[in-house]
Amino acid sequence: MRRRVTAWVRGKFRSMMYRFFFCFLVLASLIQLVSFINYRVNLGYLETQMKGNYNTVLSNMADGLNNVFTEIYSLNYLLSLDEATMQVFSSNFTVDSHAKYARVSQSIRSLARIRLMNEYIDNVFIYKKRDGLVISDQGTYSAGDFFGRSRRLELYSEDFWTAYGSQNRPFQILPPSRSVSQNGAYILPVVQTAIAEYKSNDLFVISVKVDSLVQLLMDSKLTPNSKLFVLGDDRQVIASTEMDTPDVEISQFLKTFQAGEQTHLKTEIGGKAMLAIQMNTRFVFKNLNMVALVPVSDIQESMSAIKFWGNLLNVLALLLSILISFLLSRKLYAPLQSLIVKLPATASGPPANECKLLDRVFHRMLDDVSSLNDKLTFIYPLALEQWMVNILRFKRLPDQQETEAFLQKSGFAFEHSSFVTALIRVKYAGPFLGEYSKSEQNTARNRILQLLKEHIPAARQWIVVEIEDNVYGLLANVPQLTGRQKELDTYFTLLQNALLTDHDVQNISIGVGEIHPGFAGLQESYLEAMKAIWRILPLQHERIHYFVRTESEKAEALLSAGDSRKIFNVVCSAKKDELSVLLETVVLPHLSGGLNEIGLKELYLQIFVIGSEVLKYKDTTLPDGAYREYFHRILSDNPLSVDGTMEFLIEFLEAIMEAVNPEADGPESVIFKQFIDMHYQEDIHLDLLADKFHTTSNYMSRLLKKELGKPFHQYLQELRIGKAKEMLARTDLPIQDIWAAVGFNNRNSFIRSFRKLEGISPTDYRNQFPAAGGEDIRKQM
Repeated sequence: MRRRVTAWVRGKFRSMMYRFFFCFLVLASLIQLVSFINYRVNLGYLETQMKGNYNTVLSNMADGLNNVFTEIYSLNYLLSLDEATMQVFSSNFTVDSHAKYARVSQSIRSLARIRLMNEYIDNVFIYKKRDGLVISDQGTYSAGDFFGRSRRLELYSEDFWTAYGSQNRPFQILPPSRSVSQNGAYILPVVQTAIAEYKSNDLFVISVKVDSLVQLLMDSKLTPNSKLFVLGDDRQVIASTEMDTPDVEISQFLKTFQAGEQTHLKTEIGGKAMLAIQMNTRFVFKNLNMVALVPVSDIQESMSAIKFWGNLLNVLALLLSILISFLLSRKLYAPLQSLIVKLPATASGPPANECKLLDRVFHRMLDDVSSLNDKLTFIYPLALEQWMVNILRFKRLPDQQETEAFLQKSGFAFEHSSFVTALIRVKYAGPFLGEYSKSEQNTARNRILQLLKEHIPAARQWIVVEIEDNVYGLLANVPQLTGRQKELDTYFTLLQNALLTDHDVQNISIGVGEIHPGFAGLQESYLEAMKAIWRILPLQHERIHYFVRTESEKAEALLSAGDSRKIFNVVCSAKKDELSVLLETVVLPHLSGGLNEIGLKELYLQIFVIGSEVLKYKDTTLPDGAYREYFHRILSDNPLSVDGTMEFLIEFLEAIMEAVNPEADGPESVIFKQFIDMHYQEDIHLDLLADKFHTTSNYMSRLLKKELGKPFHQYLQELRIGKAKEMLARTDLPIQDIWAAVGFNNRNSFIRSFRKLEGISPTDYRNQFPAAGGEDIRKQM
């Protein structure tokens, strides 16, 4: 039965009709996957919206609380206008006469007015420490009666208030405490040791109703199970929607979350997935942190309707797809069937496999088209742009015959014999690279490239190319005597105005070379444009610089003609072992002596020209990655250290050596591993190997890393430990003989290295192999 079904499926699958039907069924099946992805995307979008909404909520909460505490603090200035209250608040004031008690009475009325002016205030009092007297909005009390009975708070006894000092903070918000005298209501003390500019050793305290703040948080919840918190900079909860049901796990998470730098975090609390959002703000003299915990289940619950209708529509779409698949398969198969009927019949009759027959026919047609394409050359503007970019990258200059043939095929001709090059570097704003995806960044760059092409003047032949990411080249074919600035100023001004209105663009820099004849002059103008663009300082108002020869630094002061010829010959010969020594002789003294930014870039450019001349001489090209890295370094505003610069120059020239002679790799690297494997027990190091193979330590380190796949010291240590493991498992030798035999200098370094690689000590490792030695030998160890 199975064979019959398999044979039937294979037979039917030879027909294009059934293949079409199968393909459509596969597409229909993918609808479920697309629906699931759509659901996840919508869920992610809703989560993103929730983050944004809660950011707004936290910001509004911050503004509301800021208004509350600012208003409370501003009451100080109103109170400071009351002369009697200021006398009472003074540290020198004592109630020892009827006249002074009159001032106390006036102060009580002023404090009462303060309490009535703000709905969030529970009570207001001044604590005279020396007198043990509390003057509140309700009257005067002894400190023991007020703090122990009338306004007793669980966290703050009379001793706390007596010992409390300013702590260099005249305005301090203490953590909330339950009020014993008010049925456990939460009270938030705002303690002040100064009213306006009047300071005192006594305390002025405004007690805020936390329940009112909690209600503000409750009104700000966006989902039923969300939790909102307000924490102080001491990580204490000031107010929250969970004041009456504090959770230890949540409290611990809030402290950790507040201490971190993340503003959004997915976590799990109490076995539930949570989305945590925080916002830092400052209220008067105190930093506060607003935190929201949103259960992911709340977000998913809001998607339940979308999920239900999505699944229902998917089922309906699947059924409909099966029907449409059958109908479309018949429609698509009809013209193919008529084509198959018209094809020449074989001697054996109709084709057994329609797919193979069509495949042979289409391949024959493609072969014919390919043969036709080999005879016809179609040159598009893109090919012309790439041809010009290759010239800028210092590839071999085409001769007159090659140039004429190429331009003739492309239907293009240059009107003049001279060229000028301009480089346009666009620097994007910070959020562009951090918040935009790759596709969005490419869209923005294509938009800028299109803008460059659309606004070029029609009076000249212009070619706009993208040299590298964010760097564009403007190549103009102009008469020899045409003034650059007159020709280009209008275009560049228009370009600046257009680009700087784009919020993605931070600034642009434009460097313009001089006018030179021929394609060699095009390359020279390209170098001058590089020199011009790096002379534009980051904060400079003028963003366009025209290169003039009088500005050029004297590159001959860095590398003489003889030094340049030596570097050229070494790179052409692909002698990597001599390159480091030569650069340390002719380049390092200039770097060590200290170069300014212009001088350093001139050095980069001179090495770049030497490398390009080698590539042209050898008629080869540099890999795009190496060229791009060096190009970015020339235009970079971030200098390297002396060692970093030397390393960068060596890597660039070695990349050219690889392109010139891929087979050349210095000494035979295979003998390095053989030598190390044979002499691992000896005191071998990089200097010894470099001396033996007649090269430098730095170059030897790079060769070894390339050959061994890891740093030399790591390979040597792993080799020695591997040999020690064999001896521990197979011999009875004491450990002190083993570490000496594999090349370690002392027992401690051996045990430390062994434990680092294996995770256990050598003795524990040997104990895994009881047959390796007797008990007597282990006792000796």
